[in-house]
Amino acid sequence: MPALSRRELLRSAGLVVAGSIVAACAGRPASGGPVQGAGGGVPARGGVLRAAFAGAGPSESLNPYAGSTPAEFVRSRAVYDELFRMQDGAPAGRLAVSAEPTADGSSFVLHLREGVTWQDGSPFGAADVAHTLRYLTSPQRPYPSELSAFLDTAAIEVLDAHTVRVPTLRPVGDPPVLFAGASVSVLKDGTSGFEAGQVVGTGPYRLVAFEAGREARLARFDGHWDGAPYADELVVLSLDDPQARVNAVRAGQADFANDIPFALARTGAGAPDLEIRSAGDAQRTGYGFVLNTTRIPVSDPRVRRAIRLAVDRQAMVDRVFLGYGAAANDLYGRGVRYFAGDVAAPAHDVALARTLLGEAGATGAPLAIRSAEFETGLNASAELMAESLRAVGLDARAELVSPAELWTPDSLAAADLLAFPLGPFPLSVVYARSAAYPSLAFADPQLQQAITTALATTDDAERSVAWRTAQEVMADRGNWVVWGLGDVLSLARASVTGIAVHDSAKYPYLGKAGLA
Repeated sequence: MPALSRRELLRSAGLVVAGSIVAACAGRPASGGPVQGAGGGVPARGGVLRAAFAGAGPSESLNPYAGSTPAEFVRSRAVYDELFRMQDGAPAGRLAVSAEPTADGSSFVLHLREGVTWQDGSPFGAADVAHTLRYLTSPQRPYPSELSAFLDTAAIEVLDAHTVRVPTLRPVGDPPVLFAGASVSVLKDGTSGFEAGQVVGTGPYRLVAFEAGREARLARFDGHWDGAPYADELVVLSLDDPQARVNAVRAGQADFANDIPFALARTGAGAPDLEIRSAGDAQRTGYGFVLNTTRIPVSDPRVRRAIRLAVDRQAMVDRVFLGYGAAANDLYGRGVRYFAGDVAAPAHDVALARTLLGEAGATGAPLAIRSAEFETGLNASAELMAESLRAVGLDARAELVSPAELWTPDSLAAADLLAFPLGPFPLSVVYARSAAYPSLAFADPQLQQAITTALATTDDAERSVAWRTAQEVMADRGNWVVWGLGDVLSLARASVTGIAVHDSAKYPYLGKAGLA
């Protein structure tokens, strides 16, 4: 089984909630805390915008379907356009303007945007989309795609220059949501290589220089169908260490650093022309752990319940987020459509947890909690989780590894608990993707039936009932411990503006960003 990237987990089966933080906010709170939003003012034409994100070091790839870190996501979305993306909680057309399913979901027709050109001047069309979908589901891909389970790409028909018919292997009730969740970046027909000098997209910036693990330099593409971007040049810096990202801005080497330490929000930006920003409550990231039910003792439902009861969620919030967040109810997807926000979190009950572990014969059992700091606070949460589990009688330890190591199949299989953050992604993303991987899946017949119905139906009422059932199953006996919702914080020069969120505030869209 090939290595699993976090990108694949997020893309798989569904969608993405997006929202422009540009439109969402403004102004510094009276408390003097982080500024809400993306800065004020309209970007001016010209200049160089330098933005720092966590990267993957020498293993970074220019293949938009191979990356797994925020730096790779941000760079790919500047170079390539997607078929659909989530915007204000609903799928919005990009290179596709509509997708019409048949009544039984056995196929759908994609209608593509006209007047789009590639960065080399050639016209975009249906052949490019057919090639992209075949590449996505090809066994030659670096990572498998969840779309392989839905699309019969061998039977795709190009109906005309801007229309494609796509048969399905299983019913698809809402194709735009499926594509928006899978973040389908469109490749030019015939694309097979992704080395510097080969990369061509339809996005607002074209790649002009790339050094893996250090930086990518992108030049404005004046022919972009959605209007030319503001900055002449976009520089995406790869800096894994959150404090290094902060230092880059303070030293004048970057204009924007994303996912900075929570402690910085307490100490301040450090200079009058800098500001700490928050993506806002709606863009908080769910921090949690996925329990590997293929391993003993986690396979025992009494042990899973004991693990949940062992967690003092508010204490975790206080110690990891330093107040910049809130407790969660063990379900990912908070704030998106169909989310069961009325489900209560399990109480912190050490005595009951110990009793359950005793009944399961699991007292003293070893437990490995694997984590990597690809998002701020993950390793700290793993250490605290180990403390909580030792307090109820488990021999728990945190295993901190590199981001590249975390997502290998062997690493996933060896973990009893996996630290896992997820932004406000739609439930089809949250549920369908992890179901494809044994180390992350929860094999429950009622859950699987509910997910199948939710993805296949064209009836919104039926979809709502199905998602409610899926969440009730997970809350009752599932394999997630989602303990908190953390703010996404950044450090920026006050002049940086126009940054928007499509998928996650951890890797924002910079196609309309610039310097005011």
